[in-house]
Amino acid sequence: MSKLAIAKNIGVLFFFFFYEGSVITSAVPLTAVEKFKVCVVDGRGSFKKASKYCPLLDQNANSKVECVIGLDRLDCLRKISKGHADWSIFTPEDLVTAQNSGVEMLITNEMRFTDDNFEYEVVAVINNDAGISSKHDLKDKKLCHPGYGYETDWTTILANYLESNVVPQKCIPSLTVMENKIKTSSDFFYAACKAGPWVNDPITDRQLKKKYNNLCALCGDRTECSINDKYWGRRGPLFCLTDGFGDVAWARLDDVRVHFNFTNNEIDKYSYLCLDGTVLPLNTSLPCTWVVKPWPVVATRRTMAQEIQQLVSSLTHETASSWHSTLLDLIESYHIKIVDVSPIEAVESYLDRAPGYLSANSFSGCHPPRLIRVCTTSNIENAKCGWLREAAAVYGIEPGIDCLKADNKTHCMSAVQNDRVDVVIISPDEAHQAKKIYDLKPLFYETVSSKKDKYLTVAITRISNRFVQFSDLKRTKSCFPTYDGIAFNTVAYKLRNYTSWSECKTDLELLSDFFQNSCIPSPTLDQSKRNGGCKKEFLDGGDFGALRCLISGYGDVAFVSKNSFENFFSDVKESKNNKVQKSDFQVLCDESEYGKSQMSYYYEQHEDWCHMSWATVGQAMVRNNSSDIWIKDTLDAFLQMDNLFGKNYRSFTNTMTMFGLFDGISDVLFHDTTSSLQQGPVSKNTDTMPRSYSDLLIKKYINSNNLRCQYSSSNALNIGYCHMLLLIFVLGFKVTSFFYV
Repeated sequence: MSKLAIAKNIGVLFFFFFYEGSVITSAVPLTAVEKFKVCVVDGRGSFKKASKYCPLLDQNANSKVECVIGLDRLDCLRKISKGHADWSIFTPEDLVTAQNSGVEMLITNEMRFTDDNFEYEVVAVINNDAGISSKHDLKDKKLCHPGYGYETDWTTILANYLESNVVPQKCIPSLTVMENKIKTSSDFFYAACKAGPWVNDPITDRQLKKKYNNLCALCGDRTECSINDKYWGRRGPLFCLTDGFGDVAWARLDDVRVHFNFTNNEIDKYSYLCLDGTVLPLNTSLPCTWVVKPWPVVATRRTMAQEIQQLVSSLTHETASSWHSTLLDLIESYHIKIVDVSPIEAVESYLDRAPGYLSANSFSGCHPPRLIRVCTTSNIENAKCGWLREAAAVYGIEPGIDCLKADNKTHCMSAVQNDRVDVVIISPDEAHQAKKIYDLKPLFYETVSSKKDKYLTVAITRISNRFVQFSDLKRTKSCFPTYDGIAFNTVAYKLRNYTSWSECKTDLELLSDFFQNSCIPSPTLDQSKRNGGCKKEFLDGGDFGALRCLISGYGDVAFVSKNSFENFFSDVKESKNNKVQKSDFQVLCDESEYGKSQMSYYYEQHEDWCHMSWATVGQAMVRNNSSDIWIKDTLDAFLQMDNLFGKNYRSFTNTMTMFGLFDGISDVLFHDTTSSLQQGPVSKNTDTMPRSYSDLLIKKYINSNNLRCQYSSSNALNIGYCHMLLLIFVLGFKVTSFFYV
């Protein structure tokens, strides 16, 4: 095992920042020609505003503001931290993340929708006949809860605040984090209605609701206990209470006031239960709240807080054509009331004034808390992992994640095997090695919505060679991205089907028999014999290296991903050295298998048929002997992150981009094209695309294990990986001799 460093803080503090090619390194006092830089995050639909309003600000000569586009709110946080932006709008959850990450900002204004001091306050309302006079009397009572599944304005942390305060939390090792929480509530309350999804996996969700059915006993539909229940949602607990089913309801204060006004219930039958052990009547002018959620705020760099507060406070819609009105259109979610924070405050002191809010983020069901150790291989990966850790914690995702940096994926896989870390995210090229050498198994797959975004292994040849079927490639020269990768194993599998599974030959022997020569980069060989004569420029480029091998004339066919072929000729670095065009090459579609010769047109119309195998763009691997409990915990945590920060986020703007650019860099930790995380390699059950690489490997294992080959200890030839490494030396003179330079 090589260096494996715990990098909790480095991951959060190491970033690359660029803005229009320049790096801003210091705070400079605002002059007449400079403008305040507001970081803007585009949302969906009516919240996609940057393209509409930012050009208007730029065109207005009097405007004192210019836009800096952020990928998400935490991206804006980093931009302010590094001086690339001066201010932006943040949620209270973002502020907690900023505080935990050491980002210093000042709060200048609140963006309110009403005159209330907080966006909302949460209260406990009790039935006066239930015999409850303090929180200690809630044992064996009936709870009306808003449920789960609408996290846009009601995070899991706030939803569970009552139970976190009054229910003794357990940490039974044989139960998942979520089941521990569910069990403790089930044991504490006589009955409840907690509708909506308890966990992300529907099967596990049904199992838990059947096992702890008293937590659905008060719902309208006890069996389903879903978001369609009449007692689910913000007003649901209050109807549950006043319909006579519950003893205590957990609800927003504004909803309590609306409910008891509109329903004309007998208000003297119910009271507020206070955290300090007192009870107040519902008609009190000063109700007691357990926890509050602060308003969205304007947060700024420390050096510009006063000027930006004055600027934001002056914004109005009085003159529709003014830049002030344009800026207000840009930053407001609704027509809002902007309130100065006076005096201007640091993040920590501002949040301290919000009753219960910071303490809500400090509860944990297990001491010490359970952690998922994620292995990263670069500073930028570790940085993204660190921000993902902080964002997940703020939204109550458990277990939390920890980020540990290793030198490369091989070291990460070894670290997972040896229980130094828990999870590594790998490419399809590393999947076979992960399973065969390190005894790892998939936890989840990065699935894509478009078939074209999958890793499609194809054979690329020159059109002038007039190859029309795979058998035409016999005695040609082949180029591969790497040894034991998806292309290598796919071709070896196809060759074995061309011969017979009963022939006791290794994959390298099959390739050596079929091709005249092959360039197969392999880091497993010592430097003196590393890949024979494969040119250096072919060795470290993966798919691009294999394509260089092809276009340089050293090879006749390259086995690569279809997307790499599409992107190769448009790559700035590669295009400088290319004297050929994409139109000179084709994707070989096997005539013998498909019934007609390959044409570019044919491939585009029948992409399902012309690939040799397909795989997801990435997958997370864990130890093969991981317990079922740990697997459920870890998978649920990542699926929760996907729900909150993935492509289908529910908030107005994204907190953090899980699948997309990070600080301007593509494919960091996860692939940009990923649409969702799934337990299987497809995003939908209707995806029946043939030639799955996962299935190919399974068939290969089954057929290999059924071979009855007897080798003596002297020649030690086996289909196992370690023996295959020896074969690289034995066959190296033939596999790579063509490329000797």
